[in-house]
Amino acid sequence: MAVRLLHWMLAGLVLFCWIQDDGGRVHRSAGYVAAGVVVARLLWAAVAGGHGSLASLKPSTAATLAFLRARAPRCIGHDPLGLWMVWLLWLLVLLLALTGWMSRLDAFWGDDRLQHVHAWLADGLLVAVALHLLGVAVMSWRWRENLPGAMVTGRKRS
Repeated sequence: MAVRLLHWMLAGLVLFCWIQDDGGRVHRSAGYVAAGVVVARLLWAAVAGGHGSLASLKPSTAATLAFLRARAPRCIGHDPLGLWMVWLLWLLVLLLALTGWMSRLDAFWGDDRLQHVHAWLADGLLVAVALHLLGVAVMSWRWRENLPGAMVTGRKRS
């Protein structure tokens, strides 16, 4: 339940920050909360067991290559490609929060480079989200399974 709640909170916050893209106090607050959600998810993974544990979230080049060679067999938890995407999305959210916070510091006042980096990271996050959604759609079709539904209900066929 915690994993699903944190997932949908992060998705909603990313969508909100994309729509409310003015750099104002509400945008910044939502960005900081999004970073907090990522940290909370990592803390949860550190104490959880099963598919939500930190051990189950460890990406592996060897596992990814084996997964691709086996023609993407169905997985109960994250598939190896999905694990890479999870870490990419989390990293981008954390870097966006960091660059957003840094842009408010006196040391960077009037320096547009940090804002350009922040904008580039935001565009990268949007591309990653689009690829994530495409991957979910493709694997739902391939495995004949409603993966978004499983992320709402917590139920997936064995």
